[in-house]
Amino acid sequence: MWKNYLRIGFRNLFRNGYITFIHIAGLSIGIVCTLLIFFYVDFERSYEKMHAEADRIFRLSIDMYDGNEFIANDSQTYQLLGEDLKDQFPEVEEFARLFPNESIEMVAKSTNFKSYEDRTYFADSTIFDVFSLNILNDQNLESFSEPFKVVVSESTAIKYFGRTDVLGESLEPTQAELPLEIVGVFEDLPMNTHIKYDLLISHETLPLIQTWYPDNLWNANNEYTYLLMQEGTDVVDFNAKLAEYSERNPNINSEVVISEGINDIHLYSNKTYEPEVNGSAQTVNFMFFIGLIIMALAWINYINLATAKAMDRAKEVGIRKAIGSSKSQLIFQFFAEAFLINLLSTFLALLIFSLVFQSFREFVGLDISVENFGELKLAGMLAGFVMVGTMVSGFYPALMLSGFNPVTVLKGKFSNTTKGILLRKSLVYFQFIASVVLLCVSFAVFKQMKYLISQDLGIGIDNTLVVKVPQLDLSDSIKVAKSTAFQSELLSQTWISDITMSGAVPGDNTKDMSSTSGITQLGQDEETDGILIYHYGIQANFPEAMGLEFLAGEAFRQDSPKEEVIISERTAELLGFATPEDAVNERISFYLSSNSGPSLIKGVFKNFYQRSPKEQYMPLLLRNQPNTDHFLIKLNTNDARMAVADVGETIEQVYSGATYEYHFLDDIYNAQYQQDNQFGSVVLLFTLLSILIAILGLFGLSSFMIRLRTKEIGVRTVLGASKLSLIWELSKSFMFMVGTAGLIAIPLSYFLVNGWLQNYASRFVPSWDLFAVPLAFILAITALTVGYQTFKSALANPVDSLKLE
Repeated sequence: MWKNYLRIGFRNLFRNGYITFIHIAGLSIGIVCTLLIFFYVDFERSYEKMHAEADRIFRLSIDMYDGNEFIANDSQTYQLLGEDLKDQFPEVEEFARLFPNESIEMVAKSTNFKSYEDRTYFADSTIFDVFSLNILNDQNLESFSEPFKVVVSESTAIKYFGRTDVLGESLEPTQAELPLEIVGVFEDLPMNTHIKYDLLISHETLPLIQTWYPDNLWNANNEYTYLLMQEGTDVVDFNAKLAEYSERNPNINSEVVISEGINDIHLYSNKTYEPEVNGSAQTVNFMFFIGLIIMALAWINYINLATAKAMDRAKEVGIRKAIGSSKSQLIFQFFAEAFLINLLSTFLALLIFSLVFQSFREFVGLDISVENFGELKLAGMLAGFVMVGTMVSGFYPALMLSGFNPVTVLKGKFSNTTKGILLRKSLVYFQFIASVVLLCVSFAVFKQMKYLISQDLGIGIDNTLVVKVPQLDLSDSIKVAKSTAFQSELLSQTWISDITMSGAVPGDNTKDMSSTSGITQLGQDEETDGILIYHYGIQANFPEAMGLEFLAGEAFRQDSPKEEVIISERTAELLGFATPEDAVNERISFYLSSNSGPSLIKGVFKNFYQRSPKEQYMPLLLRNQPNTDHFLIKLNTNDARMAVADVGETIEQVYSGATYEYHFLDDIYNAQYQQDNQFGSVVLLFTLLSILIAILGLFGLSSFMIRLRTKEIGVRTVLGASKLSLIWELSKSFMFMVGTAGLIAIPLSYFLVNGWLQNYASRFVPSWDLFAVPLAFILAITALTVGYQTFKSALANPVDSLKLE
């Protein structure tokens, strides 16, 4: 029986090749798009699956308050916190700390290879109990609890030694003779983990090499702390206990310790000092929603065309019923045709998917793969597309077509029902609404990116080459002498307009800056809660070289005392100064070291975006530091290649044998928009593909509907109707549907866009063109699609049209 259904189904598909092509093209494009989107969504939701006990791992963070006002949430915590919680709470089985180290240059003495390492952490030996790291070859992890031990990633071992069996070898920071013995090699971490490292140095090494290490370990929160909890521990219940713990702990003031499951960090955490920029659950959920819409559009096309062709199949159904076919047999027949369409579409989609998958990976910049997604999951999804697609796209057409009355049909009195026409119109409305909404969202993303890029940053980042100061084991006086010689040599070049130094540069992540909480005006009531400020050292000429504008006071002089600082306008406001002028020459409780006194405010500069206009102005404090981490070289030439080469030669001349690491400041800054631009590009790509699917359906539907009115077209032509009037008569219903769909889509688009814009501190105000342009685009596409069909019909010979019946 099924063989007959399939045989007849194949005949019908070939007989109606034009409609079959539209069915298969629309469904295959929809399946490919949905597959790619689901791979993307699955990858974003797969973070931390590498850890066997991921469901039991919590990360600690600290909520900071100024009185009852929330200030910030810091993902870094106090060094003693994990140990203290393990002692006080039985549900805490183990803890592990990771202390982020700044970019450090390492050298392998046995090979003399050296390189900067940006993903280096000091870690407890318990890291191997909490996290799942795949250790390669033999290992000596028991000794990792001792000072001066290190474990490295597989790629790091190969980079320095050309092999992975490197136990007993050592790596040494170039700025200090402190050989670190390699006691283990772990498999490279996948991309889908929120904290990535290539070197783990034993935590016991930290106090032996960090000169700033505090005497009271409750005075600095610089560690990522992870807890391995007992099975079944609830985050909400544990956070209630942590709130009580925070109140009774005398070492924690105006702060509350909280926890979060490690699985939630990538999509739901956006705290200060995150190890990396996390993703967004909102973005991922929206992409998932787009995938569902695209698949729905493809199935809608099938339903629309199948029901629209009801009159073509009506006589067939009448004859089948007249010779004894039951309703169930007819339903199976139409389901068989839907099954064939969906099966062929899925096979074609799989072929297209295999061809475009690598390009899509590069386009989104993610390490998505079939292995990570799961071959069984992929096979199940493809089978689901066939089965669900068959049911969804075949159910109504099969039910409607099998329900025709044979006597009525064979007498030629059959016509499309009001319910059938209403259903088709409703589905077409859905297609138009979805297309307009997706296009509005895409347009909004690009308008927001353009708006952010056009904002005045308050600091000059153009034509600025950032060079990392070589890390050498030299005395402070020699370091200053070398940096002075380097700057003098470069300033003698006509293609350099200025050069300065700073500890951090605009665009850096918060983890690349220092921060201090509890800063107040000196002499304020001791009960007054302080503020959180970010700070770094700069050379005295930094404000002038980078174009900072002073609202009050002045910049540093070359001979300014070290206790002098300059602060941003926002910092002055948070400290309680009524005007910038009031802050000048006042002292604040910011101590550069245990031997220094309170700092004196030398000047107040206008706010600038240390990060980007996506965020609020950061409260900044800049301290006078003649020699620090980066050279900022202002170029007076458009020949960037020449500038980079000449700076490299000067580095070799002054810092013989040093590694030359550089980048352009605008590249660092613009990297902050990478995720947003990527989101906009992905949304636009799939929006255009969804519109293509809708156009295919509209093309087929309009073609069929116009064919039903062929006789009418002939009569109107004979009676003298013009070509334009015919085109309008045949197109107006579709244009009316687009216009009506726009009235629904625009408010919905405004709601979605406005909600998304709330994620940005600086954002454009949606105007009429944001919604009018997408709607006009859809109208134009509809007019071209339907107009082409109607124009062909209007040009036809009316005699031929009238002969059809």
